[in-house]
Amino acid sequence: MKEKIASIGAVVSAGFASICCIGPLVLVGLGLGGAGLAAGLAKYRPFFLAITAVFLGVAFYSTYRKREVACADGSCELRYGSKTMKGFLWVVAAAALGTATFPSWSGLILRSQPVAVSTDAGTVRLVVTGMTCAACAAGIEKSLMKVPGVESASVSLENEEAVIMARPGQAQTEALIEAVRKTGNYDAKIKS
Repeated sequence: MKEKIASIGAVVSAGFASICCIGPLVLVGLGLGGAGLAAGLAKYRPFFLAITAVFLGVAFYSTYRKREVACADGSCELRYGSKTMKGFLWVVAAAALGTATFPSWSGLILRSQPVAVSTDAGTVRLVVTGMTCAACAAGIEKSLMKVPGVESASVSLENEEAVIMARPGQAQTEALIEAVRKTGNYDAKIKS
Protein backbone atom coordinates (compact mmCIF):
# COMPACT_ATOMS: atom_id res chain seq x y z
CA MET A 1 0.00 0.00 0.00
CA LYS A 2 2.89 2.37 0.80
CA GLU A 3 4.26 1.81 -2.68
CA LYS A 4 1.01 2.82 -4.34
CA ILE A 5 0.68 5.96 -2.21
CA ALA A 6 4.29 6.94 -2.91
CA SER A 7 3.83 6.28 -6.64
CA ILE A 8 0.67 8.35 -6.84
CA GLY A 9 2.33 11.10 -4.80
CA ALA A 10 5.26 11.14 -7.22
CA VAL A 11 3.03 11.60 -10.26
CA VAL A 12 0.90 14.26 -8.56
CA SER A 13 3.91 16.27 -7.38
CA ALA A 14 5.53 15.98 -10.83
CA GLY A 15 2.28 17.30 -12.28
CA PHE A 16 2.39 20.26 -9.90
CA ALA A 17 6.02 20.86 -10.89
CA SER A 18 4.90 21.37 -14.50
CA ILE A 19 1.50 22.95 -13.84
CA CYS A 20 3.00 26.35 -14.63
CA CYS A 21 3.41 25.19 -18.23
CA ILE A 22 0.73 22.55 -18.67
CA GLY A 23 -2.06 24.42 -16.85
CA PRO A 24 -2.23 27.56 -19.00
CA LEU A 25 -1.87 25.48 -22.17
CA VAL A 26 -4.81 23.24 -21.20
CA LEU A 27 -6.96 26.18 -20.09
CA VAL A 28 -6.29 28.14 -23.29
CA GLY A 29 -7.02 25.00 -25.32
CA LEU A 30 -10.36 24.73 -23.55
CA GLY A 31 -11.11 28.37 -24.31
CA LEU A 32 -10.67 29.52 -20.73
CA GLY A 33 -8.59 32.55 -19.76
CA GLY A 34 -7.20 33.58 -16.42
CA ALA A 35 -4.61 30.85 -16.15
CA GLY A 36 -2.44 33.15 -14.04
CA LEU A 37 -2.73 30.87 -11.02
CA ALA A 38 -1.16 27.96 -12.84
CA ALA A 39 1.60 30.13 -14.31
CA GLY A 40 2.16 31.64 -10.86
CA LEU A 41 3.21 28.23 -9.55
CA ALA A 42 6.40 28.36 -11.63
CA LYS A 43 8.36 29.71 -8.66
CA TYR A 44 7.47 26.56 -6.68
CA ARG A 45 8.71 24.20 -9.40
CA PRO A 46 11.95 23.23 -7.58
CA PHE A 47 9.94 22.38 -4.45
CA PHE A 48 7.55 20.14 -6.39
CA LEU A 49 10.43 18.45 -8.20
CA ALA A 50 12.06 17.71 -4.83
CA ILE A 51 8.81 16.21 -3.53
CA THR A 52 8.60 14.08 -6.69
CA ALA A 53 12.11 12.75 -6.07
CA VAL A 54 11.28 11.95 -2.43
CA PHE A 55 8.07 10.11 -3.34
CA LEU A 56 9.82 8.12 -6.07
CA GLY A 57 12.67 7.29 -3.71
CA VAL A 58 10.25 6.00 -1.06
CA ALA A 59 8.35 3.99 -3.68
CA PHE A 60 11.52 2.38 -5.07
CA TYR A 61 12.84 1.62 -1.60
CA SER A 62 9.54 0.09 -0.50
CA THR A 63 9.25 -2.00 -3.67
CA TYR A 64 12.82 -3.27 -3.97
CA ARG A 65 13.78 -3.87 -0.33
CA LYS A 66 13.66 -7.41 0.98
CA ARG A 67 10.96 -7.92 3.54
CA GLU A 68 10.29 -10.79 5.86
CA VAL A 69 7.21 -12.85 5.08
CA ALA A 70 5.76 -15.15 7.75
CA CYS A 71 4.85 -18.58 6.45
CA ALA A 72 2.17 -20.96 7.73
CA ASP A 73 4.70 -23.34 9.25
CA GLY A 74 6.32 -20.55 11.29
CA SER A 75 9.40 -20.16 9.13
CA CYS A 76 10.23 -16.88 7.51
CA GLU A 77 11.74 -15.95 4.21
CA LEU A 78 12.88 -12.73 2.56
CA ARG A 79 11.07 -11.51 -0.56
CA TYR A 80 11.14 -8.50 -2.87
CA GLY A 81 8.06 -6.74 -4.18
CA SER A 82 6.08 -8.54 -6.85
CA LYS A 83 6.75 -8.15 -10.57
CA THR A 84 3.41 -6.35 -10.91
CA MET A 85 4.42 -3.79 -8.27
CA LYS A 86 7.78 -3.26 -9.95
CA GLY A 87 6.20 -2.83 -13.38
CA PHE A 88 3.65 -0.38 -12.01
CA LEU A 89 6.41 1.58 -10.28
CA TRP A 90 8.45 1.89 -13.49
CA VAL A 91 5.38 3.09 -15.40
CA VAL A 92 4.72 5.67 -12.67
CA ALA A 93 8.39 6.74 -12.68
CA ALA A 94 8.27 7.23 -16.46
CA ALA A 95 5.03 9.24 -16.18
CA ALA A 96 6.53 11.39 -13.42
CA LEU A 97 9.71 11.96 -15.45
CA GLY A 98 7.72 12.88 -18.57
CA THR A 99 5.53 15.29 -16.63
CA ALA A 100 8.42 16.84 -14.70
CA THR A 101 10.45 17.43 -17.86
CA PHE A 102 7.49 18.67 -19.95
CA PRO A 103 8.73 22.27 -20.07
CA SER A 104 11.98 21.09 -21.67
CA TRP A 105 10.55 19.02 -24.54
CA SER A 106 7.10 20.58 -25.00
CA GLY A 107 8.29 22.85 -27.81
CA LEU A 108 8.91 19.82 -30.02
CA ILE A 109 5.24 18.83 -30.04
CA LEU A 110 3.48 22.14 -29.45
CA ARG A 111 4.82 24.16 -32.37
CA SER A 112 2.03 25.44 -34.56
CA GLN A 113 1.99 24.76 -38.28
CA PRO A 114 2.55 27.61 -40.76
CA VAL A 115 -0.67 29.29 -41.84
CA ALA A 116 -1.42 31.02 -45.15
CA VAL A 117 -1.72 34.75 -44.56
CA SER A 118 -3.52 37.22 -46.82
CA THR A 119 -1.38 39.73 -48.71
CA ASP A 120 -2.94 42.74 -47.01
CA ALA A 121 -2.20 41.48 -43.49
CA GLY A 122 -0.22 43.80 -41.26
CA THR A 123 2.46 42.82 -38.77
CA VAL A 124 2.31 43.60 -35.06
CA ARG A 125 5.33 42.84 -32.89
CA LEU A 126 5.01 42.52 -29.13
CA VAL A 127 7.65 42.13 -26.44
CA VAL A 128 6.38 39.34 -24.17
CA THR A 129 7.87 38.88 -20.70
CA GLY A 130 7.32 36.20 -18.07
CA MET A 131 7.67 33.10 -20.28
CA THR A 132 9.66 30.22 -18.81
CA CYS A 133 9.29 27.42 -21.37
CA ALA A 134 8.09 26.48 -24.84
CA ALA A 135 4.67 25.58 -23.46
CA CYS A 136 4.27 29.21 -22.36
CA ALA A 137 4.95 30.37 -25.90
CA ALA A 138 2.53 27.82 -27.35
CA GLY A 139 -0.21 28.88 -24.95
CA ILE A 140 0.27 32.53 -25.85
CA GLU A 141 0.14 31.66 -29.57
CA LYS A 142 -3.17 29.85 -29.12
CA SER A 143 -4.58 32.76 -27.13
CA LEU A 144 -3.50 35.30 -29.75
CA MET A 145 -5.07 33.22 -32.54
CA LYS A 146 -8.45 33.65 -30.82
CA VAL A 147 -8.36 37.44 -31.17
CA PRO A 148 -10.64 38.53 -34.05
CA GLY A 149 -8.68 39.53 -37.14
CA VAL A 150 -5.52 37.58 -36.31
CA GLU A 151 -4.39 35.36 -39.18
CA SER A 152 -1.21 34.00 -37.60
CA ALA A 153 0.82 34.35 -34.43
CA SER A 154 4.33 33.20 -33.68
CA VAL A 155 5.83 33.52 -30.21
CA SER A 156 9.54 33.11 -29.55
CA LEU A 157 10.62 32.20 -26.02
CA GLU A 158 14.26 32.96 -26.82
CA ASN A 159 13.56 36.43 -28.25
CA GLU A 160 10.68 37.19 -25.87
CA GLU A 161 8.71 38.30 -28.89
CA ALA A 162 5.35 37.70 -30.51
CA VAL A 163 4.89 38.38 -34.23
CA ILE A 164 1.23 38.65 -35.18
CA MET A 165 -0.13 38.88 -38.72
CA ALA A 166 -3.56 40.49 -38.68
CA ARG A 167 -6.06 41.94 -41.10
CA PRO A 168 -5.77 45.76 -41.11
CA GLY A 169 -8.05 47.49 -38.64
CA GLN A 170 -9.47 44.26 -37.20
CA ALA A 171 -7.02 43.19 -34.49
CA GLN A 172 -6.65 45.98 -31.96
CA THR A 173 -3.29 46.20 -30.21
CA GLU A 174 -5.01 46.41 -26.81
CA ALA A 175 -6.89 43.16 -27.52
CA LEU A 176 -3.61 41.42 -28.41
CA ILE A 177 -1.89 42.61 -25.24
CA GLU A 178 -4.92 41.58 -23.16
CA ALA A 179 -4.91 38.12 -24.78
CA VAL A 180 -1.28 37.66 -23.70
CA ARG A 181 -2.01 38.82 -20.15
CA LYS A 182 -5.08 36.57 -19.79
CA THR A 183 -3.03 33.52 -20.77
CA GLY A 184 -0.98 33.64 -17.57
CA ASN A 185 1.53 35.72 -15.65
CA TYR A 186 2.84 37.33 -18.80
CA ASP A 187 3.08 40.93 -19.86
CA ALA A 188 3.25 42.42 -23.34
CA LYS A 189 3.93 45.74 -24.96
CA ILE A 190 4.42 46.98 -28.50
CA LYS A 191 7.95 46.35 -29.68
CA SER A 192 9.65 49.61 -30.58
